[in-house]
Amino acid sequence: MSIRTLLLSLSGLLVLPAWLFSQNIGDLLMKTQRLDSIKQFAVTNNAYTAYVMYFEQPVDHKKPNGLKFLQRVVLRHRGFDRPVVMVTEGYGAAYALWDKYDEELANALNANLIVVEHRFFGKSVPDNKPWNQLNLYNATADLHAVNILFKQFYKGPWVSTGISKGGQTTLYYRYFYPDDVHASVPYVAPLNFSDKEKRFFHFQDTVNTPACRERLLALQRDLLQRREIFFPMFVDSTKALDLTFNMVGSIEKAYEYNVLEFGFAYWQWYPMACDSLPEAGGDPAGIFNAFISAAGYDFFADQSIMGFQPFFYQALTEMGMYTYDTDEFKGMLHEVSKPGFTHTLPDGVKVKYDGRLNKKVDKFLKTKANNMLFIYGGFDAWSSSAFIPGRATNVVKMVKPGGSHATRISSFSSAEQEKAYQLVKSWLHID
Repeated sequence: MSIRTLLLSLSGLLVLPAWLFSQNIGDLLMKTQRLDSIKQFAVTNNAYTAYVMYFEQPVDHKKPNGLKFLQRVVLRHRGFDRPVVMVTEGYGAAYALWDKYDEELANALNANLIVVEHRFFGKSVPDNKPWNQLNLYNATADLHAVNILFKQFYKGPWVSTGISKGGQTTLYYRYFYPDDVHASVPYVAPLNFSDKEKRFFHFQDTVNTPACRERLLALQRDLLQRREIFFPMFVDSTKALDLTFNMVGSIEKAYEYNVLEFGFAYWQWYPMACDSLPEAGGDPAGIFNAFISAAGYDFFADQSIMGFQPFFYQALTEMGMYTYDTDEFKGMLHEVSKPGFTHTLPDGVKVKYDGRLNKKVDKFLKTKANNMLFIYGGFDAWSSSAFIPGRATNVVKMVKPGGSHATRISSFSSAEQEKAYQLVKSWLHID
């Protein structure tokens, strides 16, 4: 049975009657056969009621009567007459069950909030993981199906939004289903054109000041040149965390990769200002702490890779990924010769990156997409492949000077925040 048939079977829901506003959203949702289950969960904020539900989706949307899986969706209901903010999550959505979780757009707009967990993450994993069905056509079709269902109850304006990979998902959703929402606010969302995106190299050569860039580079060299000091520290720390490094090849290789990642992750998260970075050749403890505060221990560990394997698969097939420039470390790398992320793929799965979709999305966003607000951090390494707006649409791009991957609307000044929210409200035609 198609979703249209299902929805048409729900008497009285296609045109909102007055009695609907006195109904319980959970009870109404329970009448939809597309939901496998729905459960209200307790929250202390009495401005909304919260529900977690499992939505039946086709594994392959081109075969709607084929295999199915259950996708987790979290709703925070404020009112049938309120706007809707739909989070196009790129990963798992367990955080949406936290008691005090809220989303800044939903809060500012006093909107209903729907968080859609991305397929293959969290509780939304198809049986046997058919990797070829983890593609952006299917992922956005998931969102479209959720949109169709909830629009039977919420007739007001809709906004899609997401952070990082979720922000990328917002872009693809807008491309595949341009009429599903009235506005979109992607946060810190790259639009890559390669599985070895080299625009980061230019970013790395121009971000901040020459002195700052050289200080970071000197620390990376120090970590490689004095590895007899730093590598045992890395080994001891990762052993204490029970981390293993079989997929990348060895802990020695993981250490070198981690040093290369330091040059990306420092700018991504900017955990400390440049003048707080230790001097190369100085106290090992201070240098190691700065290294780990940015790069962490586990990005190349088996445990982390398995948790984020769907991300890597998507990055290496459609979404794109960065790589590392090793020219500055000639003679210092003994394990890593041609950096890449193919070691993250599932056993037996071979991929080939196809960049055609991102080029189509880029053209669409430049020429046809309106009512989109892009948020970026100026120091965020992912902003090296940020979307560049064209002149044919009303797209707005806000960049926080010195901002990291954690940049949100709330990161800007009060005046800029007000301007951003008023812009979104004008697109939605609400006060």
